[in-house]
Order: sequence, then structure tokens, then C-alpha cells
Amino acid sequence: MPRVKRIAQNVLSNWFALGVTTVVGFFLSPFVVHHLGNLAYGVWVLIGSLVSYMGLLDLGLRGAVTRFVSKGAAQHDHAEAGRAVSGALWIRLWISLAIIAAGLVISAGFHRVFVIPVELQQAARIAVLITGITVGINLWCGVFGGVLVALHRYDLTSSVSILQTCARAAGIVYLLRSGHGILALAIWDLSTSILANTATIVFCFWIYPKLRIVFSRPDRATLSKLWNYSFYAFLINVAIQVVYYTDNLVVGAFLSPMAVTLYAIGGLVINYARQIVSSMTTTFTPLASTYEAEGNHDNLRRLTIHGTRAALIVSLPIEVALFFRGHTFIRLWMGEQYAHVSGTVMQILLLSVVLSSANTTSAGIVYGMEKHKRIAIWASAEAVANLVLSIVLVRRLGIYGVAWGTTIPSVVIELLLWPTFISQLVGIPVRRYLWQTWFRSALAIVPFAVACAVAERFWPARNLAVFFLQIAALLPLVPLAVTMVFRDEVMTRLRAWQKRRNGLDRVSDEYESSTTTVG
Repeated sequence: MPRVKRIAQNVLSNWFALGVTTVVGFFLSPFVVHHLGNLAYGVWVLIGSLVSYMGLLDLGLRGAVTRFVSKGAAQHDHAEAGRAVSGALWIRLWISLAIIAAGLVISAGFHRVFVIPVELQQAARIAVLITGITVGINLWCGVFGGVLVALHRYDLTSSVSILQTCARAAGIVYLLRSGHGILALAIWDLSTSILANTATIVFCFWIYPKLRIVFSRPDRATLSKLWNYSFYAFLINVAIQVVYYTDNLVVGAFLSPMAVTLYAIGGLVINYARQIVSSMTTTFTPLASTYEAEGNHDNLRRLTIHGTRAALIVSLPIEVALFFRGHTFIRLWMGEQYAHVSGTVMQILLLSVVLSSANTTSAGIVYGMEKHKRIAIWASAEAVANLVLSIVLVRRLGIYGVAWGTTIPSVVIELLLWPTFISQLVGIPVRRYLWQTWFRSALAIVPFAVACAVAERFWPARNLAVFFLQIAALLPLVPLAVTMVFRDEVMTRLRAWQKRRNGLDRVSDEYESSTTTVG
């Protein structure tokens, strides 16, 4: 299969899965908030944020599996791929057991760290333990998901994700309507995770029958190879965890669980925006690894330019619409009481999301080329600055201070360091990279941004249906402006398509002529 077609299929598979997840989450989130209530929902968010730190014990091994399996498959070294997978499974088995043990410890002291109402304490403690078990299972089975990603089988990972999302949502609706609470939600999450991971394992061995796994301690060479890659990936994962999940904990520790709900709603919308871009750019990591293994540096440069453009053209309309119309969206989605605070939190966080969207393609390429050591250093510095600023500013600005504590370090890293690094890595002049990606893509979004600002001022939406119809009415401005800004590239693509079409027509005519003559 041609690689361009494979990329397109992988991206579409991820987007379809993300579309299902987003639509389900869109309708499910207000249902959960209103059925649990602000207090119980805040506790549920705290459980998820706290237990998610256990996922850091992955130590970056999934990225290492993707890197070495994609490289081994490209070079037909299946034995080496098997050693990498076996080593990761052996390490993650012990990590998963440690996570379950940590869940016991955290559950015992959860109500002592956060102000939890007495009637929720027992359920919250058990939910923490069950969620820890879920994380441990997901962590061990995630190795098999890394194999599927390395083989570019995003269609299978997306199918599993869709089925899990739908099953989880159906169970949540039933449980909450039946009067159950956060403990039942935790048990159902565990059940759906077991089913999804079982399917992933079956798909893995079906797609890669040459994969051989040995359940024993890996040799020193395999451990060294995995560690050299995964250590810096682990540091990055730690930093990401601090940046994305510490906010809720800071709000919960310095303000209240109810304030966590207000912050989490703004962050939930931001998370959807991030997922749309990452679902596309994660497909670039195994592809970049393959290009590097083949020594195809021209394709790496093209992937950097076109991938960054695509990420920006997809993400900027969403981010612009949320920035100018976010308060209205949250008011219509969640309710009037959340519009101002959650909407403002979302606007502040969007400042960093815009820049990080521009660099997600670069991040995927850096991982694929195994050049992420410098990124680990930057991410660690950002995480420390994030935590310190959030704690300092929450005392002065309250919930908004936590959002600014997240945004400021991110803007500095994304704006000042990333463009120079990726340009040097793939061999593109910085000015050319910025002009061909950041500036031209941003220029193409200006008409849509102006239209959103005008609509917010003069065209109020009375309900969500009208809101989405308004966005749909304005959205054609994006492809129109993209066509104008990138008109040379568009014309080149059209001429190439027309040439292929004419070639196919000529072959078809010749074939028909020859069959007529024979007849």
C-alpha cells in the first residue's frame, strides 16, 4: 500500500475513533456532572488525576516498543522485535504489580489529603484501589497496543477504542440512572478495560504471527536498548503528567473539590482539542522511524512541513472557535453556572494549546528518530515551572492562577525552543520552516477567526443546535482561505491528479480498443 494512502487511512481511523469518543463524551459529560453533582464529580476527577500518576511507571516503554518493532519490521528483523516486546512485557509485569500495591497505599490516605465528605470517603477509597488495578492492567497490555501502532494498524486500535467507549458510556448511563455512584463507575471502567485489552492482544498476534514472546528476564543488551530510549521518554511522560494533571490536584488542595469541577470542565474541552491533533500526528512516529531506517531524509523533511501544516489547519479552526465563542459553548453545553469561570480557564489554556498543536508533528518525528533527549530536559523544566507558578498564582488569582501557571511555561518552550530544534534536526532553514508552516497556516485561518468574533458579538446562539449550525455556516471560510494561501500547492496537486486521471483513462481506452479488435 502506498505510504500516503496508509497515512490517510491511519489518520481517518484515528479521527473516526476520536469523533465517536468526542461525541459520546460531549453528551455524557453533562449527564455525569448533573447526576453525580459538583461535589461527587470533583472527587471523581481527583481520583482520576491522582491515580493517573501511576501511569508514569510505564517508564516510556510503549514508545520504545513502537520504535523498535517498527524498525525491526522495516528491516525484517523479527527476532529483535520479539526481544523488545518480551523485555517490555517482563518489566511492565512488575510495574503493574507495584501500581496495584501503590493503589492500596493511596486509597488508605486519600481522604486525609483532600477534604472528602464522610459519606463519600469509603466509596472514594475503594474506587482509588479499583482504578489503580485498571491502570496496572492497561499498562501491561499497552505493550500489545504499541505493536499494532508500530505496524500502522490504527484501524484495529481505533476499533477497540470505539467499542470500549460505547460500552463504557452505556454502562455509565445505566449505573447513574439506577442511582449508583463513583464506586460503580470505577468497577465498570475496570470491566471494559479488561475486554478491550483482551481484544488488543488477540489482534496483535493475528496481525504479527512472526512475533515470538518469551516470558523471562530479558538479556542485558535488550534492557540497555529499551532503557536508553525509554528513560528520556519516561521523563517526558512525567513532565506531561505534571503539566496536564497537577492542575486539578492544585485546585483541589488549595481551593475545593467543587472548584475542581469548574476547572475540569474548561480543561475537558481543551483535552478534546488536543486529542484531535494527536490522533493525527501519532501516526507520524512509526513512519519517521521507518524513513530514518531507510535513510530517506527527503521524506522526513516533507513529513515535517506537510504534517505541521495539516496539524495547524485542522486544529486552528477549533481553537479559534473555542477562544472567541467558548463562554457561549460552555453555557449551552453545561449550564449558565459554568460559563464564565470554566470558559475563562479554557481561554487561558488555549494560548498554549495553539502553539503545542504547531509542534505535535515535530514531536512525533523526534520520537521516531530517537532524538528526544533534549525534549526531556525541556519538558522537565516546564513541569517544574508549571507546578511552582500554579502554587504561587493560585494564592493570588485563584483558579485562573492555576491556568496561567500552566500556560506561561508552555508558551516559552513551544515558541522559543521547538522551531529551531526541529529545523536543525531535519535540515530545514528556520525561516522557511516557520513561513511554510506556522505563518501561512495562521494566515489561512484569519477570515474564520474574524467571522467567529463577529458572530459572537452580533449573532447570539440560543441552543447548541443553533451554535453548531453557525459554526458550520462559517466553516467554509477555512477551505476557501486555505486554497488562496496555498494556491500553488493546490494547483500542483490538481494537475498531478488530472495527469493520473488522464493516464488511467488512456489505459482504459487502449484496453477497450484491444479487446474490440480481438473480438
